[in-house]
Amino acid sequence: MRNTMKMRKGEGYRLLSLVLALLMALLSVGFAEETDTDAAEQTGDQITHMGKASVALKVRIEPNKDARGIDSIPKNATVYIIEQTNDEWVKVHTSNTTGYVMVKYITNMQDINDLSVEEVMSPSDLPDGTVPFDAELLPFRDGYKAYLLTGAYMFATPHQESEKITYVSANKEVIVSQVSGDWCYARYQNKEGYMLNSGLYKWDRIDPYAGEIPGLTVMPKIAFITKTAEVYAVADNKSLKDYPVTPGACVAVYEKDPLGRYQTPYHRTMGYLEEDVIGYTMDVVPWDQAQPGDLIAAMTTFYAVGVSTLQYQGRNWNIYLASSMINGTVLQPGQEFNMNETIGPYRKSTGYHEAPIMSQNATTGYGGGTCQVNTTFYMTNIQVPILITHRKVHADVGIYYVPRGFDAAVGGGSINLTLVNTLPYAIRYQFFITDGVMTCCIFRES
Repeated sequence: MRNTMKMRKGEGYRLLSLVLALLMALLSVGFAEETDTDAAEQTGDQITHMGKASVALKVRIEPNKDARGIDSIPKNATVYIIEQTNDEWVKVHTSNTTGYVMVKYITNMQDINDLSVEEVMSPSDLPDGTVPFDAELLPFRDGYKAYLLTGAYMFATPHQESEKITYVSANKEVIVSQVSGDWCYARYQNKEGYMLNSGLYKWDRIDPYAGEIPGLTVMPKIAFITKTAEVYAVADNKSLKDYPVTPGACVAVYEKDPLGRYQTPYHRTMGYLEEDVIGYTMDVVPWDQAQPGDLIAAMTTFYAVGVSTLQYQGRNWNIYLASSMINGTVLQPGQEFNMNETIGPYRKSTGYHEAPIMSQNATTGYGGGTCQVNTTFYMTNIQVPILITHRKVHADVGIYYVPRGFDAAVGGGSINLTLVNTLPYAIRYQFFITDGVMTCCIFRES
């Protein structure tokens, strides 16, 4: 039985300091890329309080909502607090760095002097350098389903040196209970254990409130472009697009970085827009804080323009046509959405043009381009607790304009996307389409 006896202050505090020093040392293993200055700062910081994250927390470089995000703390994970900066912000220590989170999203905050050793450090607090797994969610709950990218082992603890429970072959489905850092707690057939998230792909939630999907891009704002703009690669500052972004475009972006750039995912890499091409921005509001009219999710993908062939002109036409059929759609709580019923059938008689498609039997077909509309729509929905009830990917290799495993195909029959609005309020969908830029937004309906 868990011992909840309170420690005596004095010797108890010294013991807790040693325990916390050990905990932080273990949590720092594997992050050799930090600078000497960072390491010294982390060594000097002393944890004074602990709490629980009531939502998924973004850790920012400064105590400011506009400051760049540098890490995250999953919902229900332990929060290690270094100091209270002001009434709104606290400085915290994560497995990667130190930064700032908003204090209003931390529950059960307690002084470490008032905690027992077991309350400070339990076996679940040390999963191989990750944030703690929530012991209350073990044994198992069905949170997500995912597939093996290649064959991989399931381990007895979240550590690659621990006992191997079983080997799971490539393309097999596993059910995941919860995710913590680089690891997840999963079930395959009748066996349960820990697996590395990097070995899994094609994630979807079974419980829409299970938490963020590993590898998912969650965008914090949208930016509206007022000047002709280039999208540059973060890696080498070279232009990524053959044709510039035109004024009036809407792009989902991250917070402005220290160089004054707004980064945005571009295909399977990271690009950025210069600050001077952006007229104004709109923040994405966390779904559980949103008021009627607030933006709660956004995603952008990019497509080719300026291609002179009739087939690519047809693809662009189909993107405009399909997105226009979704625009303004309102889903009430519990209401279902069926993509094929909304934008199909994909025929010349329904207005679609012939364009390139991904098919084993043909290279072109009516409705080419609708899969990118559907994929952008899908990646917007999974940023909030909306339940995807059916999805098909193009192939195991995925599609070039989004990370592998995050695409969603349409085409009739079972090649479809369906979902249910599992949020507690009505939502409205809106696409912003300009030459080569497609952004899907979800608003809380007024």
